[in-house]
Amino acid sequence: MTNQEIKLAVGKRVKLDLTPQAPGGPTRTGRIVGTLDAADGLVVTLAPDDAPGSQVTYHAHYIRAIHPA
Repeated sequence: MTNQEIKLAVGKRVKLDLTPQAPGGPTRTGRIVGTLDAADGLVVTLAPDDAPGSQVTYHAHYIRAIHPA
């Protein structure tokens, strides 16, 4: 996944396919609420379906693929 592909998913409800090292994996479903360009890469904020009212963050290198949910 490129950073640009991830940024295009902001605001959408998606299923993230995550690497084995990612916390909460291997998949997470929810709405991508934003991204942040950081010194060590893109950070993605997800509002997960399984934890209403919360948000989790993932560095982009943990995201293998994004699918519509």
